[in-house]
Amino acid sequence: MSKIRKGASLATAQVGCFFRQTFRRHTHDEYAEFVTRGVNREEYFHRKYPWFYMRLFAACVILFAVYLLIIRFTSSELFTPSVIMLAALTFNLPFLVLIYEVYPRGDLSLLKVFMSLLIGGTGACVLTQIFYGIWRAPNDWLWSLYAGFSEEFSKAVAVIIILAVVKTKQPLVGFIMGVAVGCGFSDVEDMGYIFVYSNELPAINITTTISLFFDRGLTALCTHSIWTAAVGWAFCYFKKPLINPLFYLTFAGSFVLHAAWNMPFVSLWKYIVTALCIVIALAFEVTVLYRGRMAMFAEAGELPTPEFFHSDEKSFRKDKKYYVHAGHLSLTVAAVLMSFIAIIYCAIPFRETYYTQTFSDSREFISFMQDGYELSSDFDRPYDKSLPDSSYKFEDGVLTSVTQEVEEDGFTYYYTYNVASDGNISLYFLTEISVDIVKSTGVYRYFKEDLYDASGKIFASYFRIRSDVTGFNMSADGEEVTAFMYNPAFEFDYKQPQYAILFIIFASIAGCSLTMYIIFYIISRRIKDVE
Repeated sequence: MSKIRKGASLATAQVGCFFRQTFRRHTHDEYAEFVTRGVNREEYFHRKYPWFYMRLFAACVILFAVYLLIIRFTSSELFTPSVIMLAALTFNLPFLVLIYEVYPRGDLSLLKVFMSLLIGGTGACVLTQIFYGIWRAPNDWLWSLYAGFSEEFSKAVAVIIILAVVKTKQPLVGFIMGVAVGCGFSDVEDMGYIFVYSNELPAINITTTISLFFDRGLTALCTHSIWTAAVGWAFCYFKKPLINPLFYLTFAGSFVLHAAWNMPFVSLWKYIVTALCIVIALAFEVTVLYRGRMAMFAEAGELPTPEFFHSDEKSFRKDKKYYVHAGHLSLTVAAVLMSFIAIIYCAIPFRETYYTQTFSDSREFISFMQDGYELSSDFDRPYDKSLPDSSYKFEDGVLTSVTQEVEEDGFTYYYTYNVASDGNISLYFLTEISVDIVKSTGVYRYFKEDLYDASGKIFASYFRIRSDVTGFNMSADGEEVTAFMYNPAFEFDYKQPQYAILFIIFASIAGCSLTMYIIFYIISRRIKDVE
């Protein structure tokens, strides 16, 4: 029992020291050392705690919340790309920096790691899409296996090429480069998922975006990055890895974890398998980092303790700079806290702005979108040479498209065809259909739109007559579609409870942080006067 208590006490002290070192004041020299580390490939060890990752994470969270609030209150599509990009980067990028900071040698540059993220991640994405273009699995179970193999193989190829280029056999460097490639791949994939599932012009479905932000972000610590890191580590750890069965066994482990993560399990089995994948990945991650650090220190004849856990104690001396930093830290913590509150607030779909309606039958959805108009345009209509063309389009004297006007059931339809001709034979391809609708306020033209399900099949073809529909959200199984409508009569009433509560919370947090900042500033001025 005494050994257990002693171990628990040591672990608690180490965790406390970790957070104190993370949030302590860091000098300009420390920033410079971090940014330039590895540029000159200097042979030295550092025992600094990871700290920059937390500042990067705070900056990403604050920016993400700011742009979310702008979209929430303005529905402006201009900020949609920024929100999607930050949603993908907020967890992945700081995690990569955290892993980089754990590496104790000064011979690996951050620039090299980021280049691995960009080039390796992009290369893995390209190779993965080639795999997907070769074959499409007939069901979800086979697709989970095929996707797991394709993505892990693509990322493995990318990280092996990178390690061959940088000419290293250091297992911890292989692990870091694997994390970089995995993060690059995950960033692209996350942005794609968020765009596809939350894209609802003129803006985005904020609730879906935030849900994916947390879902994809929180699992960044134990999915793509770690699966690829295992391959990078194994490539450097095992001798002659390309002919070593243990290397391929490690790759098989990454592939199995990825495939199991994708498997369409339901109910309790889904949670069990997901939890098991997380535990295995995190256990491997912690073991490799800990043992890798110990091995590197031992090889160099260096001791990681006690300096590693008690370094930079002078930065805790309560002088003027200590209190100035405490004031800045109070403002930063308040900003991050307000950011998370803003993110939660934006995830709540207040009904005075938007309301939704869900359809499981495509005919009901079409009728709803066409505002009850029974339109019967022929989506497979061939070009009718017996009818006159209502309009033409020429390019360099060559006919490229024609439009035919057709009257059906009291409606005027316009069918536009692209024309391909070799001089003797002309082929016509239907590319666009529109219809004129007569309303009390005038005649309006609407164009045919298609809505696809998750598998790429057309769920419904329709004319969007309703002007209040801003977008849709298709269910994962493709059986239901939810239409989002904007209430044109809505005006911001800041007397509503949700706004009052938000403003009161923000004002309270801002007031407390400013008060603390002023107190710390006064203390620092008094210390200066005494000096």
